[in-house]
Amino acid sequence: MSENKLFPATCKISRGQIDDNMASEGDSRDDVRKSSAADDGIRLITEDLFHDILNQQFGKCTIKKFTVANSTITGENFACSMYRVTIDFQMEDGTDNSVKYIIKMMPLNDPNAQMKKSLGIFTKEVEMYEKIVPKFEEIFQENGIETAFVPKCWKVVDNPEMLIMEDLGARKFTNVDRLNGMDMEHVKMVLSKLAQFHAASVCVLEKNGPFSKQIMSSLFDDESCNFFRALQPIVWGNIVKNLRLWKTCQEYVDRIEGMIDRIFDLHKEAYDPNPDEFNVILHGDLWTNNIMFQHDENGHPKDILFVDLQIARYGSPVHDLIYFIFSSTEYSIKVKEFDYMIKCYHRELVKNLKLLKYPKSLPTLIDLQIAVLKKCFLGIAVSCGVMAIALLDPNENANMENFLKDDEAGSKFKQDMYLNPRFIKSCELIFPFLENKGAFDV
Repeated sequence: MSENKLFPATCKISRGQIDDNMASEGDSRDDVRKSSAADDGIRLITEDLFHDILNQQFGKCTIKKFTVANSTITGENFACSMYRVTIDFQMEDGTDNSVKYIIKMMPLNDPNAQMKKSLGIFTKEVEMYEKIVPKFEEIFQENGIETAFVPKCWKVVDNPEMLIMEDLGARKFTNVDRLNGMDMEHVKMVLSKLAQFHAASVCVLEKNGPFSKQIMSSLFDDESCNFFRALQPIVWGNIVKNLRLWKTCQEYVDRIEGMIDRIFDLHKEAYDPNPDEFNVILHGDLWTNNIMFQHDENGHPKDILFVDLQIARYGSPVHDLIYFIFSSTEYSIKVKEFDYMIKCYHRELVKNLKLLKYPKSLPTLIDLQIAVLKKCFLGIAVSCGVMAIALLDPNENANMENFLKDDEAGSKFKQDMYLNPRFIKSCELIFPFLENKGAFDV
């Protein structure tokens, strides 16, 4: 990873410190392997990684105490391992101080490593933090607006792959309860920030030209196509098997089952950007767990930041909108206020495009609503994907491995997801809404 003014030089760590005698297979060893992998991750996070960061933040200082703790919450992080580092240190003038950081590390001994590599989730996130989001913030600064989209990333480490991030907890940023979803006050703040993010992306593109191929490509590029073409029918077959156990919505389940033979093509068509339409750089994974709020003393949101840019890509803004609305809003507004939320986003998008002097024709609300209709199949995919996860009670089986596996633990996890009364209730609301938009007629 190249050094630039925002990030110190990459620090190399040897993987020789990792115990390579771990059992590589056998369900009876799953808990041992996961625990050991977490411990190995902690052992790779050393004081040496932080000296230059501390010097940059506080000047010359001496570390007095260095603590690393696993902060991955069961069922909340599907793609990476999370750790919190606490450093007690003494500054040059003798003053004692303390600081915390969050470490995002690609899991060690990860059975899904190949899939994640095909998606480029680490390299995409690095590019977003190092090169792209700073350009978004810079273009607003050039137009007299100070704004931030993401927490500070202090360092990128290549081996093992990790990001050393600002700990937003120190500034009292928190997530909204994903089980209840966001009320309209929080939703409007998300839509406003998202509109800024999207507007900045197209204006930077117009000014500087395309970003890298991995960002400008569809989610289903040449490298990942074969993998997902084989995977999607299996995943959706398991989804339908569980939906068949419902007492309701079977007419919609029939329609979903009829799509399975071409389910990959439907996804690819929905995800591939149409060059004749308005496209932006997407967050790509915009749901409750990846949105952090700062609140005032009365509980009202006063600031917002996005996290987890691992699936950022080029595409229609309705991807982020459909993904966010169905996965992360309160039940009472998810469908009832859907069109109003699209309108709120559009108003903010146009306002920011004008502010940033976007040189092309502004997308109309009709343009946006037509794009929603064209890609409303995404509503089915989101409902049966991230929404099912968002509405699931904390679950020790909740991880990517169990979502993809067909063994006892995998089957139990998918039953917990798809037979969850909270999820069924939401689908009973959403499926008729999507039917009226033509989502099942693809």
